[in-house]
Amino acid sequence: MPPTSLGETTSVEGITAPGRGDLTSSRLEEHLQATVKRLKKLGVRPGACIASALPDGPDATTAALAAKLAQARFVKLAPQSSFENCQALLLRMNPKLLLLHSGAHPAREAAHSLGIPVANLLRHFEAGIFTLEIDIQNPAQPPPAWKHRARGVPVVLIAPGPAYRRLANRLDATNPVVGITPPSLEHLPLPHTIEHIAAECVRLLRRFRPQGPYALAGLRADALVALEMARLLEEDGEKVVFVAMLDASRLFDSWFKKLFSKPRDQMGQALRRYRPHPWFGKLLHLRPRGQSDWPHHLAPHGFASYDAPAEMLAEPHVQIVATILAAELLS
Repeated sequence: MPPTSLGETTSVEGITAPGRGDLTSSRLEEHLQATVKRLKKLGVRPGACIASALPDGPDATTAALAAKLAQARFVKLAPQSSFENCQALLLRMNPKLLLLHSGAHPAREAAHSLGIPVANLLRHFEAGIFTLEIDIQNPAQPPPAWKHRARGVPVVLIAPGPAYRRLANRLDATNPVVGITPPSLEHLPLPHTIEHIAAECVRLLRRFRPQGPYALAGLRADALVALEMARLLEEDGEKVVFVAMLDASRLFDSWFKKLFSKPRDQMGQALRRYRPHPWFGKLLHLRPRGQSDWPHHLAPHGFASYDAPAEMLAEPHVQIVATILAAELLS
């Protein structure tokens, strides 16, 4: 398909802005064609999405025109958006590139957290003329370093239902996701304890993956199962890279303990009896913002805390969990 000319796309004759030189139509067309070539070099293809955190003005106007010429979608983020809002919007849009001016901005931080390339617009004197410069903190080429992480270490997710499938779709195939749904206690012999559930989950894991190393993750109460699985695996001589506890803050809240002071089901009884002990591997805590951290004494040799949205294994938030776990697999 021959390249689209400016005349077929817009009737803009020129651009003016206070404090900057006037932009003629001929200079505008020259700039747009150069910007389209730059976008293609950055991997923007027809149908791709370009997100913009640019304020209204000449730069946003010419950037939108260049995106249209490149047959890409140009989507603006709302001004003054918070980090959480930017992160949620970027997850939904899945842009190939984020455009903004140099300097601190919540959208930049959100893009970095999701592995989305960022391009800074360096303004020239003429209104709407700029140079696209890739953010050196998050280059578009080569791919994110976690794509080259150690091969073969599976992420073993202890969680109910199909949540592991969503996580598996987000992680690189070199690190498969093994999903284990904890067995119902009513089908296990006594005693009904978290340690007993962990032993059964290890047995199931060994059938699928007899040897380590492993990386373990558990959602809410199942985080305790993952922690006890790590102990059992290490006792058997296996290496556990980390245990990631997802949305597990409330396990130590006083109201949660009160909730299970008179447990009505077997899992509640197991939680009431459970007493956590320090684990000497690396413990990750992914928690909704504002919730308290686990006691650090549970991981005296390594503890890392991350903010993540509530319902973190649901779409689109599971991308944030995948990015964090992938980075930890690299480290």
